[in-house]
Amino acid sequence: MFFRIPRLTPGYIRYLQTQAAQAVLQSRERPAMPRIAALLGLMGIGMSSYSSRQLTLHYKPSSRLFR
Repeated sequence: MFFRIPRLTPGYIRYLQTQAAQAVLQSRERPAMPRIAALLGLMGIGMSSYSSRQLTLHYKPSSRLFR
């Protein structure tokens, strides 16, 4: 149940530094994908409600159903 701690060689220290720097940079940047997904979702809901409203405003029942 023992695990080896890697040797702290200059290469391994540099690797740890780059990993830490990437983590800091990624936490600062806010990815645009969730914003774009939310925008597309809102546009879809808006277009759907608009088309539903247009269908209800211009709906003419068929006269042959009631003969």
